[in-house]
This record gives sequence, C-alpha cells and structure tokens, in this order.
Amino acid sequence: MRDKPYVGTPKRELTRLRYALLIGAALVCLFVWADLILLPHQMHSFYLVNRLLVQLPVVLVTLLLSFHPRFHAFKHWIFTALLIALTYSNYWLIHTSWSMHGYSFPYEGTILYAFYCIFALGIPYRYALVAALINMVGFLALMVFAPAYGDRVLISAAFVVGSLFIGVYAKYRLDSMMHLLREVNAKLIVLSSRDELTGLLNRRALMEESEQLMSLCQREKLKIAVLMADMDDFKKYNDEFGHQEGDNALTLQATILNDVFQRKTDIVGRYGGEEFMVVVSGLSEKEMAARCDDLLAIWKSKNLTHAKGASSSYVQCSIGVTVCDSANDHTLSELIKYADENLYHAKDAGKGQYVISCINSDKMQEN
Repeated sequence: MRDKPYVGTPKRELTRLRYALLIGAALVCLFVWADLILLPHQMHSFYLVNRLLVQLPVVLVTLLLSFHPRFHAFKHWIFTALLIALTYSNYWLIHTSWSMHGYSFPYEGTILYAFYCIFALGIPYRYALVAALINMVGFLALMVFAPAYGDRVLISAAFVVGSLFIGVYAKYRLDSMMHLLREVNAKLIVLSSRDELTGLLNRRALMEESEQLMSLCQREKLKIAVLMADMDDFKKYNDEFGHQEGDNALTLQATILNDVFQRKTDIVGRYGGEEFMVVVSGLSEKEMAARCDDLLAIWKSKNLTHAKGASSSYVQCSIGVTVCDSANDHTLSELIKYADENLYHAKDAGKGQYVISCINSDKMQEN
C-alpha cells in the first residue's frame, strides 16, 4: 500500500494530555490548600476568587476543549493561551496582594506554569518562545507598578526572565533532538521495508502489507488478486551485459509495475531475485488481464536488447495471476502458490505472456 498521511492525534497521546490537564487542576487545588495556611485571613477571599474562579476554570475549559474534534489542529494555540492566562492571573494576584495588603506573594508560580505547559503539555518551541516573551514583559511591568519584592526586585526579575529563557531553550533543544530522531526513524523504516535496488517493498514488508490488504478484503468482502512477474532469461542477460545492466533491468521492471499499478491500495514489491509480486483489491479477472496487457506492451515498447540465446530478442517478463472472488475462502499463501503456478505455466507456454485463473470459477485464460 502507498504511504498514508498522518491524520489527527493518536488516542494514547490525547489521553496523556487529558491526564496532564487533570493533574494541573489537582495541583491548583493543592496550592489553594497550602497557600491558605500561609496567607493572612483578610487575603483569603480574593485569593480564592483567583484560584477557584479563574485558574481552575481555565484548566477545566481546556480539558473540555480536548474533546472537540478539531482540538488537534489548534492544541498548541490553546495550550499557549492557557500558559499566558495562568501566568497573568498570578500577576494579578501578586499585584493585588502588594497594593492592597503590602504582602509579597511568591512569583515562583510563573516558572511552574511555564514548565508545566511547555513540558507536560508539550508546547512547541516557537509557541513557547512567544508565550515566554509575553510573560517576561508582563513580569517586568509588574515589578515597575508593584515592586513587591523590595530590594530583591532586580534579582527576582532576572530569576524569572532567566528561568523562562532556560525553559524555552531546553524546549528548543528537545524539539530539535525529537525532529532528528523522527528523521532517523523514518529513514530506518524505509531501509527496513524497502528493497535497496528498486525502491519497492522488500519481501518482509511486502508480505506484511499483503496480509493487511487480505484482512481488509475479507472484512469488506472484496475481490483480491495476486500477480507474480518474473523476467525471462534474466541470468543470460546478466551474464552477457553485466550485473550493472542487470540491476538497471530490474529497476526498469519496478518502474513499469509502479506505472501500471498506481492506486494507493495497490501493493507492489520485490519477491526475490528477478521475481516481483503485486497484490490488489477490487479488480476483476478482465481488469487484471488488461493490466497484464499493459505490462507486456510497455516492455515491448522499451525494445531492450536481450542476450544471445534468450527466448526473445528484447527483454520481457512472464506473468502469473490468480483472482479470488472471496478472500474468506483462501489464505494469502494459497493465492501466491496459485499465481506462482500460473507464472510457470506462462514460462512453459513460451514466455513473454501471462496466465490468469479465477480460483472460484475454475476459469483459465491464456494470452
């Protein structure tokens, strides 16, 4: 099968984010309990308003938004807005505590919120940088209008700005490493699933994807067909023109197969040596015959000179196909066996041709 684009947030990742939001809500409640023990009684009312009517609802609204079908498309903006909202609600608490009661409310929540949203919720580096700049400006302005920390204002501002910078830089390094890791993993997946010479699926990946398509056809009650193609007298060609030209001929076979079987669900791979396999769904015996005609016609149009003593003056291939009307009645191994048998029938009949059988109707067509 052709590669499918990534769509949506994986269910497990979405569950992890929801747990993180629930933990965030629980932490807000825990801070309420701890802070109320330390704060003067006259500050309890506006403190509870800040925590229970601003911060906690903001986290819970974010949690509810995670159930929206379009959440994945906007989650980074949502989490960035959450970070800014939590931070500025804390700034309001610091300002109110100082201006109304002369109390220096701790600023450490600014750093905790940043690290929570950046690392627990996974805000990407660019979004984290925007939020950090907005929060830095807000804290510096707060220190101008509400110098709650007295002679420690400068060191407090430097500590907040430095911590936000470190958090953003750490996220930049982490995102860079994850990007590099994804690239390496993608290359490893290609190397482990693709034939190095032709770029087609190798035998292991070919069988895995074919089994998946077989299961789909069984569930959806679709036709399934297996095509085996083998280049005629390939050893003679290799011996006369050399391995490099032999490799070029194999690559050309792969290109022709990809040109004929272009649907996203068509599975094309190198079965081994000069033998190739194609597995397709939903095509009738007549439609598969038309594709075999196309394969042979393209090879003929290439007019690639064959070796002396070959069965044909130009390079060609023989093809065996089996079409199954009911995938539930057979295994993939059985279909490959039938297609392989038809391939050898085509070879015995003179090469450069195809043999198709529909195993459920006992029909046989030779061309």
